[in-house]
Amino acid sequence: MGVCEVTVSSGQSIKETLSAYIQQQGWESVYLCGAVGSVIDCAFTAPIENQLPLRTLSTPCHDAAELLSFTGEIMNRERMDPALAAVYSDKTSPLFIHIHASVATAGGHVMGGGLVDGKAFRSVRIFLIPLES
Repeated sequence: MGVCEVTVSSGQSIKETLSAYIQQQGWESVYLCGAVGSVIDCAFTAPIENQLPLRTLSTPCHDAAELLSFTGEIMNRERMDPALAAVYSDKTSPLFIHIHASVATAGGHVMGGGLVDGKAFRSVRIFLIPLES
């Protein structure tokens, strides 16, 4: 199977839309190879110190922004790295959604990191490749 596409409509949650689509397809593991679009009400996480175990801080970005980069992996929770389980607070989804993204807001201000949350502003087209189990 080649590259697939899912569109997140204005106001929809990026992670919720991806999760629903992947579960509907019955895929166990997916590589996120990119996205194009605009986002709003995002939050990004990044390490706060140079040591393990990993400790992170979440930074909000409430403004509308253009996606600059978007990559990651989504898999059944049983397949995730156990060291990451302590870092990612969402324990309700059957999927581990691990996205790294960067965005630009008005004035060319750039921020990014691990995408904790976010919605499509106008829309977001996400490109993904299902992986063999």
